[in-house]
Amino acid sequence: MDKLPLIHKSKTLKETMHMINETGLGLAFVVDSKERLKGVVSDGDIRRALLKGVSLTDKIEKIMNKKPIKFYEDWNRDKILVLIQKLREENKIPKSKSLIVPVLSRNKKIKRIVTIEPKGNFFFDSIPKKLKKTKKVLVIGGAGYIGSVLVRMLLKRGYKVKVFDNLLYGDQGIIDINSKKFKFFRGDLINTRDIVEAIQDVDLVVHLAAIVGDPSSKLRPRETLEINYFSTKNLGEIAKYFGIGKLIFASTCSVYGYKEEKCTEETEPSPLSLYAETKLFSEKALLDLKGDGFSPVILRFATAFGYSPRMRFDLVVNLLIAKALKEKKITVYGDGKQIRPFMHVKDIARAIIKVIEAPDFKVGGEIFNVGSDNLNLSILEVAEKIREMVPESKIVLLKEKEDNRNYFVSFEKIRKTLKFKAKYGIEQAVKEISEAFEKGKIKNFYNKIYSNYYSLSEM
Repeated sequence: MDKLPLIHKSKTLKETMHMINETGLGLAFVVDSKERLKGVVSDGDIRRALLKGVSLTDKIEKIMNKKPIKFYEDWNRDKILVLIQKLREENKIPKSKSLIVPVLSRNKKIKRIVTIEPKGNFFFDSIPKKLKKTKKVLVIGGAGYIGSVLVRMLLKRGYKVKVFDNLLYGDQGIIDINSKKFKFFRGDLINTRDIVEAIQDVDLVVHLAAIVGDPSSKLRPRETLEINYFSTKNLGEIAKYFGIGKLIFASTCSVYGYKEEKCTEETEPSPLSLYAETKLFSEKALLDLKGDGFSPVILRFATAFGYSPRMRFDLVVNLLIAKALKEKKITVYGDGKQIRPFMHVKDIARAIIKVIEAPDFKVGGEIFNVGSDNLNLSILEVAEKIREMVPESKIVLLKEKEDNRNYFVSFEKIRKTLKFKAKYGIEQAVKEISEAFEKGKIKNFYNKIYSNYYSLSEM
């Protein structure tokens, strides 16, 4: 059996939440100096208390359940079965999740535990993996390009998922999701009340929402500062206050700007745009909050590509693929020699899940470049890969509108720390997008719904 989550009654709400986050069981047993059971408290109990004005520095005995369900070690199995049945009839056992009950000696020390399944089975001394507390993940921006892929993967892995999104770009990314483990909360990241309401019953946060990309940031500079920086800083403070153990923040490799050397997480950033600057400011704001059980993790994503339920064609690889398939022309601006890191949206989602499932001591307070070494490519190399898949297309070079960003990124840290390796390439994206056209999922790829910039410009 794993070490029991025991905490002394004099400890604070903050200290108790820290322990609960570490054990992953969603509760702690409150004891006195002789380890006699005095009560039980859950993470939900703590969050509800905070909303009612209880302070994080208050003692946990102030809010604990002083009359929890408990068994005694001299009770035989049959007696416990009868009691479990009675508790079910009285609706004192949850119907949708497992219940952990302490088994006490007559001097009220916890000797073992019983884990009761919703369907009636129960286990002594151990908590089977399938009965471990199902993590509730809040995905901010979960209706977006990356979020709509991530949410589906999380649900498939058994997570409970709440999406927080203002649906600025529509709901096509999540409208077809039908799962009892899925909840949608429509809210605005700049509204503190919305964040507090959404965050109080979750275990960790994945923050994907932002005004994304240089053109969109130039179009809406004020909103970019509000959403990308100030709201992120506010979110971090709220998450820490409510005892959220882990917050995963979507940053960007664009923070490196123009570099001739290979960029590692230690490379000095030199952002060339407001978008990249706000991401860098947010990284620092979140990392400054690390401690007291709060573990922010910064993920600097490579440029995304590939099919998503909330499709985007304002991403360079997706646009070049669409042009090749529909116009038989792959338009490259400048000489195409500028190098960027790229990554399939499915691999980005996989990397986020790797971080979710990694122990805090491995990832807490860390920055990871997220991408694939073999997808550090020039724009011209991307175009050539697409032409190989669509041989009837041709590459056209246009000298205007060249993008000055140039950076070659190392992804060794995430590969070594989390054993993460990308699975999907540009070839996969060509197949996916081609199939989406054939099935009528995408009709006119120039439609503004597929572009953040044009959607914002019309608002």
